[in-house]
Amino acid sequence: MSFNYVSLAFDLPEDLMRAKMSGRFDLLNDLIDARLSDKRTSPIMKERLYTEKLTLSRWLKRFIYDRSGAVALCKRRIRDFEEKELDAFEKIGMVDYIFYNGEKRYLSSFCSTLIKTFPEIGARSLDKKEEVDDGTAFKPFFEEISEKGCVGYEFTVKSSLRIEDGAFKPGAYLAHIPVPAVSAQQREKDIKIVCDADAVVSSPAAAQRAVCFKRHLDENRPFEVEFSYSSVINYVRPLEEKPHLAYPDVPAPTREDLSEQYPNIVFTPYLKQLAKWIAGDETRPLYMAKRVYDYITLNVKYSFMRPYVLIDRQAEYCALNMKGDCGIQALLFITLCRILGIPARWQSGLTVDRFSTGDHDWAQFWTDGFGWLFADPSYGGGGARQEDEIKRNFFFGNLDPFRMVANRVYGADFEVPKRFMRSDPCDSQDGEIESENMGLDGSLFDKTDTTVKFNHM
Repeated sequence: MSFNYVSLAFDLPEDLMRAKMSGRFDLLNDLIDARLSDKRTSPIMKERLYTEKLTLSRWLKRFIYDRSGAVALCKRRIRDFEEKELDAFEKIGMVDYIFYNGEKRYLSSFCSTLIKTFPEIGARSLDKKEEVDDGTAFKPFFEEISEKGCVGYEFTVKSSLRIEDGAFKPGAYLAHIPVPAVSAQQREKDIKIVCDADAVVSSPAAAQRAVCFKRHLDENRPFEVEFSYSSVINYVRPLEEKPHLAYPDVPAPTREDLSEQYPNIVFTPYLKQLAKWIAGDETRPLYMAKRVYDYITLNVKYSFMRPYVLIDRQAEYCALNMKGDCGIQALLFITLCRILGIPARWQSGLTVDRFSTGDHDWAQFWTDGFGWLFADPSYGGGGARQEDEIKRNFFFGNLDPFRMVANRVYGADFEVPKRFMRSDPCDSQDGEIESENMGLDGSLFDKTDTTVKFNHM
């Protein structure tokens, strides 16, 4: 039986859920096996149980600190940190933990969340390498795009994917590396991809574009690709300007841009009521979208997440817990917009500049007057933390050009599909590798992106 990601939309039986929430993973595994062998269990529930079974090993790889280890970590990274501070952040839901055999286990990135999200903690960071965005990098870009109305950059990036030596065994491998896709800001004529002759490149408008390698490796060596592309952003002030198509060559929405998309973009009773409350008496799509954006950027706290495959109903998770990273916030924006009848969809890939790259996710939404516009709630939330309303409002309607779009549909398959469970079944940013026998978890391989060329257009 193969991994069925959509089945995660289904609830587990009550006894299995009790075992899961109490962290009794051995018991949960036994209960799953018993249900899988029970003739009364439907094929649909068997898919759900098998999918849950495949994810079990990932929990303890990410929730690595016990209580004493969590406190010790914070004291190493935050000046004058006291244990009672950890308790305080737990009470407001900003520390991600699970129970494992009755003991709390803390997410590996929880301390980084506190440093990034709370300025008073970030100011006490002892880690010189910790990036605390103070907003200064945004100002020169905003001044330029405000003056010119359009800003573009050309990029060349080398990307490589390599299996960890300890996980490598000679044999056949299937690997995927994300590459630029055609989008509003990336034109097909500017995209060039250079890779070995045995690689297969997805079509330019693929839902999740990647280069696929099928190779037999006798020794461990990386999969490599180089790509170049341009990113061009047109500055729009949708609440101030007369309507005009910001990106006229981009096709109009489809039915899918208004639909539920299981297991994560789901119109639950809570989200439908929340969308109605946020919209209030507003009926104009552009202004309803702005209310959704304001609600998220002013209320949802940024938080580094556990792997997305371990988060059920991700849009609702964000709304219930009032926290999430860039992708979780983007999914909430997309879902609330669709509930309100506003077409919205996904974009993701990399942030790219001359110094570094990183994973990032954001959204697009449609209004009849302006066509497709952008919304980046996590960057907008950064503006809110910095008390910078110019920055917060900019990312409603606009983006910066310092990113690469690889993915246009959340949870889509590759054009050259994998046989086994992906490291990230939702999105493609860090690459994927599988052997003849299994899909490799992201902890078993490394992706390196290096900016080769970074030119202002």
